[in-house]
Amino acid sequence: MKRSVVTAVAVGALATVGWIGVQEAPYVRLSRATELFGTIVREIHEQYIQEIQPEELVDEAIEHMLAKLDPYTEFYREEQTPDLDFLLRGRYIGVGIRLGTVDSVLTVIGVSDGSSAHRSGVRIGDVVLKIDSVSTGTLGPEDARTYLRGPAGTTVELWLRRGDDTLRVSLQREELIVRNVTYAALLDGGIGVVRLERFSRRAPEEFRLAIDSLRQVQPLRGLVIDLRDNPGGLLDAAVSIAEMFLKAGDTIVVTKNRNGTSVRAYRARSLPYVDTTVPIVVLVNARSASASEILAGALQDNDRAVIVGDTTLGKGLVQTVVSLPYNAALKLTTARYYTPSGRSIQQIEGFCPNCWIHRGLDSEHVRTYRTLRLRRPIQSGTGIVPDTVLAFVDHDSVTAVVGRNVIWSFASAYTSRMAMPPTTMDAERLMAAFLRHLEQSRPEPSGVLSRAQALAHQVQHEGWGSKAVQQADRLVQTLKQERIRGTLESSKQLARVLEQEIRSRFCSDLQLTALQEQNDAAINMAVSLLRTASYQRYFLTDHGAER
Repeated sequence: MKRSVVTAVAVGALATVGWIGVQEAPYVRLSRATELFGTIVREIHEQYIQEIQPEELVDEAIEHMLAKLDPYTEFYREEQTPDLDFLLRGRYIGVGIRLGTVDSVLTVIGVSDGSSAHRSGVRIGDVVLKIDSVSTGTLGPEDARTYLRGPAGTTVELWLRRGDDTLRVSLQREELIVRNVTYAALLDGGIGVVRLERFSRRAPEEFRLAIDSLRQVQPLRGLVIDLRDNPGGLLDAAVSIAEMFLKAGDTIVVTKNRNGTSVRAYRARSLPYVDTTVPIVVLVNARSASASEILAGALQDNDRAVIVGDTTLGKGLVQTVVSLPYNAALKLTTARYYTPSGRSIQQIEGFCPNCWIHRGLDSEHVRTYRTLRLRRPIQSGTGIVPDTVLAFVDHDSVTAVVGRNVIWSFASAYTSRMAMPPTTMDAERLMAAFLRHLEQSRPEPSGVLSRAQALAHQVQHEGWGSKAVQQADRLVQTLKQERIRGTLESSKQLARVLEQEIRSRFCSDLQLTALQEQNDAAINMAVSLLRTASYQRYFLTDHGAER
């Protein structure tokens, strides 16, 4: 008996040692890996033939390491944490301009309301020549931002080109709060339109205030929520907005960690803020992502809204911000999220094929799910697929004829000597001025005409025969004539595009959004859907009867 007891104790002890070994193994491997990495950095720093800054070495290593994970896991150095603060809180220190590259030059593409740039008269379309003493000739938008940053209260000088004039403005850096809700209007018949551009911490409060402002005029009879180009933001903000439209207890989103051991279901916790009989249309496009997809998915799966537009980006991953030493931070992908029906909207095809996470997503096969109330079919693994795909001719089809950059340069030149926007515009005179500009402008580098001109030049340069040279030249002339013909054929619609582009030169960001929303074909289609019986017929006829 005594011997058996000893044996049992020994087996128990071995089992305990084995269990401890299994539990410690990952941490031992982690310790060895970090020790090895630290040793290599130290040896390079102390003995490499050329002096290497250890901070640069580590930053480069971190960048390559995170590139193997997924596009949404990002490292923020101390000087980059204001970018993270902007994502989370919707505020930043700056002068109030957004920069982009137009025709290979650094250009103002947006001006924040009430900012120093707005007060100083900086306009969309102004070309930035110099920031303080730094020439912008080789700077991209991200590089330029580093020179615009600085403590609140300090100033920065910009040299701008507007038409043929050079302007010098002194701008003050200050804290700016970026709006989440950038447009709210009540149309005839009690149809509300709200544009939501991001999901920072203030988004639910702003959205609720927007709804209140509409209901103070008259009761809501329908609502259009515009999520196009909304890149997302905070999960909690999306949940708070979603529960304004759902019944208490309705599921909004479910998150799961890598092992599925930590599962959290977010549900509506209170009575809906908007009556559940109010019909809703949600507008999305291919740049609607993350929290936008959580909101759209919750309303679609609960049969609370019709989703209209294009298939969304397909980002079904959740990030957590981890504070690091030396005021750095890591935005780390820690979970997947699932819509109320149980589907993952994470886009699989083409998603980061060289990343380790891509292999982990292979199990998320495309499947068909059903909405919770009406049992309508919806797909997983593709993003949020709209219930109705927009089929109309928008501004993009017009700009494709002549080129977006040509329209941009025309509007900038046309308004360069104007102190304020014109009260009225004659369409015929506007088109005549545009055609003159079109004749003198260079085609867009990536356009067909530009490539044809390059081909004609190459044919002549390489010594091809006269017949080939003539054919290439004839192609160029044909494309030029076709561009003019297409411009004339779409003159009425193009004149409206030009007028809007001209007026945008005098707009702040919020004013520009209002101008675009008021003339937007997708908004008009969504409003028409709400005003007719098509909305209810869509739910109850096209997709089956309610359970």
